[in-house]
Amino acid sequence: VAFVGRTAYRVVTVALDDRANKIKQQIDEAARLAEEAQQMLAAYERKRREAADEAE
Repeated sequence: VAFVGRTAYRVVTVALDDRANKIKQQIDEAARLAEEAQQMLAAYERKRREAADEAE
């Protein structure tokens, strides 16, 4: 009985660790994409201002 309990505990622990790692990777990717989007927005706004200044 103790062996089954320990084995089940290990299986659950490994599964939870894998899930936590996957979630961390997704959070890291989301942060990277948010930073990239922020940079793209800043570049767009800069170009828009430059075009507006040039049009005047």
